[in-house]
Amino acid sequence: MTIGQFNTTQFNTFPINGIGAGTGIPTVLKVIYNQRDIYLNWAPIQLTLLYKVEVSLYPDFRTTFESVWVSSSEYSFTDNEPSGQKRFWRIRPSLDGVTYFESWSEVGSYWLDTALSEELELNRNEFALADPEDMNDSYEFDLFPTYTIVKRNLYRSMERNRLGELLSEFLTVKDLVTLNFTGGQFLEAPQMNEILRYYNNVRTVFLATFKDGERQRPMPHVWLVELAQDPSFTMIAAGRPDLLAGTISFEEV
Repeated sequence: MTIGQFNTTQFNTFPINGIGAGTGIPTVLKVIYNQRDIYLNWAPIQLTLLYKVEVSLYPDFRTTFESVWVSSSEYSFTDNEPSGQKRFWRIRPSLDGVTYFESWSEVGSYWLDTALSEELELNRNEFALADPEDMNDSYEFDLFPTYTIVKRNLYRSMERNRLGELLSEFLTVKDLVTLNFTGGQFLEAPQMNEILRYYNNVRTVFLATFKDGERQRPMPHVWLVELAQDPSFTMIAAGRPDLLAGTISFEEV
């Protein structure tokens, strides 16, 4: 489908697409594929006539290998790009495909590796660890942590650019992902044991989530990471070694 007259007029569906927009929101979604038939699914947005879907090998979408308009909140395609790496995708709703647009959605991601033994599908608002060498070995977190992402290399490149040392405009941005088990969140001892098992025996793991983002619209995310530091947790109360609080950081490789 070809759409002309592209401009940036915005519309805002927040009053009708906030917490009450629960119908049609996906409850499960794949975040790791071992075959090239890809199915993307997102929360439908009321009054939307068309969605622009973009898929890229780059987080800034400097180039895309899929860029299409679709009329429903799902899109299937064959991914023929190189195997064994992460893809990024986003959607942009439009009332008419010509004039009225929302901003781009939160960026989601999936991993494609045709050599993997299994795929990984997550429930909504779930975190998981998986062993790339044995995809049957995956662990879903019993409690959902909050998390932060720090793109340290991006700030480093800004500093280099200020000093006149940056030789290329193309940046490789690696995420540092920190899971926060603090406040109302905590780790139970069996969950901590699973984290330590991956840390001691696997070290390089998939970290994946399918979480609610902007306006309760969940998006999948996946990282291939290493534990960036030794796990360090403390008891949330004296005499309760089964309940732990703290943070754990993973660095994208």
